[in-house]
Amino acid sequence: MYKLLIRPVLFLFDAETIHDFVLKFFSEAAFLFPLLSKIYSPKKNTEVSAGPMVFKNSIGLAAGFDKNGIALRLCQALGFSHVEIGTVTPLAQKGNSRPRIFRLKKDSAIINRLGFNNQGADAVGKNILNSRKFINPNFIIGVNIGKNKDTLIKDAFKDYTMCFKKLYDAADYFTLNVSSPNTEGLRELQEERYLDNLLYEVQNLNKEISKLKNSALKCIFLKIAPDLTDSAIETIFKLAVKNKLTGIIATNSTVKRLNLKEQTNEQGGLSGKPLKSMSDKVLEKLDSYNKNDSYPLILIGVGGVFSKKDFEDKISSGASLVQIYTGFIYEGPGILKRILSG
Repeated sequence: MYKLLIRPVLFLFDAETIHDFVLKFFSEAAFLFPLLSKIYSPKKNTEVSAGPMVFKNSIGLAAGFDKNGIALRLCQALGFSHVEIGTVTPLAQKGNSRPRIFRLKKDSAIINRLGFNNQGADAVGKNILNSRKFINPNFIIGVNIGKNKDTLIKDAFKDYTMCFKKLYDAADYFTLNVSSPNTEGLRELQEERYLDNLLYEVQNLNKEISKLKNSALKCIFLKIAPDLTDSAIETIFKLAVKNKLTGIIATNSTVKRLNLKEQTNEQGGLSGKPLKSMSDKVLEKLDSYNKNDSYPLILIGVGGVFSKKDFEDKISSGASLVQIYTGFIYEGPGILKRILSG
């Protein structure tokens, strides 16, 4: 029904406009959530432990879908075990100029160059805390954080620590986004000269707040690009282990345009089916390092998940959890139930 009737209508409109409309509509349509839950939530949920966190199932909604934390109740109703909000920056920003989202229908892909458009850490934190009054404690909320556009790379760690501090009480876990291709220079943060300091500063703050509040450390993940060399992936893995991160999310979108059916000159990150093999390879590489390390990281697989087979590929490549986004846009809200229930 979604592919035959609903998606063709949605795809008549500008991608970002219709996305914002749908989010706003469902954020104000709480009366529909019980019905959506009955239709779309998987009948069978197998719990997954990832560090100290327990997820009701192994599929979550990746960052980018709900940048401001206004659709948490919708995500829960659809059966996801978790959602990653963001990317959130310390100060609100508009992002890049429109149009900035483009569908490649023949490739089941999306190109975006949004540029961390969001309401800012203070507003997003309030949105999440307000939503928590209505959602289950077992619904995990991650917050994906980044730097503001005008912050220099050498000072980027200050933005991440500021977001961490402001959003500490709202988030179940944090993801450090150092891999979006849509903020100039951001991917430099994946280089050892910047990354080691960033991870140290955030983890050190984590310890300080935990001690102050007499609570457990927050889980911290690092989201990396699919375009990295093998040596860069190994360096990142070692730095994540050194700084005692919880895990790595593999991967963000790609700047490459390999074997596309549709010709395009649009700049930005490419997600969807063309990304799958690239993200799988990064995941496999990380898994190989995990097997030879005394401090294994939790891996979350993202990129090109449209079917049960795609999901199983991520799990067999070493992922404990899987996140989807573009597959959700193309396949519709029934994708979760089809993957987990068969």
